[in-house]
Amino acid sequence: MRRDGARRKTSISILSHLGIALFFLTHLVALLMIPLGLPGTFLQVGAALVMTVASGGARMGWGWVGLFFGLALVGELIEFLCGQWGTRRFGGSRQAGWGALIGGGLGAVVGGVPIPVIGSILMSFLGTFIGALLGELYRQRTAAPTLRVGLGAVIGRTVGAGTKLFLGVVMLLISVGVILGRH
Repeated sequence: MRRDGARRKTSISILSHLGIALFFLTHLVALLMIPLGLPGTFLQVGAALVMTVASGGARMGWGWVGLFFGLALVGELIEFLCGQWGTRRFGGSRQAGWGALIGGGLGAVVGGVPIPVIGSILMSFLGTFIGALLGELYRQRTAAPTLRVGLGAVIGRTVGAGTKLFLGVVMLLISVGVILGRH
């Protein structure tokens, strides 16, 4: 009888450690998603939610899930506003801002086909540039939009993605402290 209890405890301990490893692996994958223009911070929120539910709040509480959700929303808003800011700051129109947003998303998808991850990152920035130029072309109805608009869109996207990545790292560091502090 005693051996069964020891085996059960060992099995639970192994599963617990695997769950923690999967939790942190999810955080790392989420951080890789952010430069691609994907909502990696919301994947981190999902990981915190699963950890909270799976552990019954023993490993991570609902307050942390709420904080991460708030940080993810702030990150998305900042990323969006920075792209718009960069485009407008460098003389672009609202259409150029939307073109940059759409172009960045399409570039990430197209770039990931031949060269996963690196291609997606590079093409998302190139798509941002081209999208801003096309948006400005659409608004001005001229054949020669200024390249400053595209540059501004790329600068704004870089600032936004960098800020969002910073918030993702903050979520990872908080998770490390919370999980290892309760381990």
